[in-house]
Amino acid sequence: MICVHCGRESDPLFKFCLHCGKELAAPKRREGDAPKTSKGSGEAPKPAADKPAQAREAPATGPGAAPDMPAEAPAGGDSPAPPQAGKPAGGPHLKVIPGAKETVPDSGTIVRCARCRARIPHDARQCPMCGHLVKQATPARKGDIRTARETTQFGTKRKVAGYLISVSAVDGRETVKVPIFEGKNTLGREQADLQFPEDDLLSPRHLSLDVEDGIATLRCLGSRNGTWVRLVEQVTLQHDDLFRIGQQLLKFEELDKVEPVVTTTEAGTEVLGSPAGQRVWGRLSQIVTETLSGSSYLLAHENVFIGRERGNITFPTDRYISGTHAVVIRKPEGSCLRDVGSSNGTFLRVKESLPLVNGQYFLAGRQLFRIQLGP
Repeated sequence: MICVHCGRESDPLFKFCLHCGKELAAPKRREGDAPKTSKGSGEAPKPAADKPAQAREAPATGPGAAPDMPAEAPAGGDSPAPPQAGKPAGGPHLKVIPGAKETVPDSGTIVRCARCRARIPHDARQCPMCGHLVKQATPARKGDIRTARETTQFGTKRKVAGYLISVSAVDGRETVKVPIFEGKNTLGREQADLQFPEDDLLSPRHLSLDVEDGIATLRCLGSRNGTWVRLVEQVTLQHDDLFRIGQQLLKFEELDKVEPVVTTTEAGTEVLGSPAGQRVWGRLSQIVTETLSGSSYLLAHENVFIGRERGNITFPTDRYISGTHAVVIRKPEGSCLRDVGSSNGTFLRVKESLPLVNGQYFLAGRQLFRIQLGP
């Protein structure tokens, strides 16, 4: 698909352009705009006289359609009809995502996006940070909704505290929705309350969600691949912390805690090495496997930006990274990590436990989960 904003080709499976980050959609033709003139002519093209009025008014479809006129969906196709106001789309498993209140609030009210928790005006149709349609639910398609295995140890007297929803990373559709209960809820491939036996990146007992008084705490159970929480605000980085952006797994290290490469010492002899400068204070390294690291990047600025096209550290071939994705900040009280409005988010690995906010996303195995607390 050709992006109408930058003119470069992008993957049609994505909602946003991989080059400029803007939404992949043809610009809407505004009422009153004059039709485009043909090249070399000063007059607008006239409709053919032998065609009926109804045929002239219908927009062209197919490969030859004008770029500023969106093609109509074919009759009887798979494209779902837009959800009606106030009614959930996709049957009983899906509800309208609560991006705004049911009643219209006063002018100037700020709400939070249900996907990325960004602060947006109550009357916004789309979140400017992640592109989520605030007042519309993503329609379900045939075969999308399925149920994970639930063991019978929950019993029938435990109170439902909310739902755990597996979300498609491509278009945000809900694919799995299972209830979570008050108390401890374990998730894994085999030996857990919620089982996903087809996910080979999950450990048998991967994580637990402890829910008490409407507060959910995610606990790591020593899984091999870990659990990754999407950032909703700036967090403090500790030595050896791991985080993910796009397909890159990066390790943060404080320079004064990095193990020395050369261990032999001699009095009065300087160690030979590449120039690093006087302002270097940290390092980011790619993690390829358990025993293999990739490229390393020295941190020498107060604000080190990471992105696909812009920043101090760039990954131009990773199309899942935004143009400017995240920033590592050096402060007197410690180093911090913040997402700067990327489309796919920044994920920090949970070391032991971490409280979750309603609607927050986390990665476990091959799946992107969203927690929904309450009914």
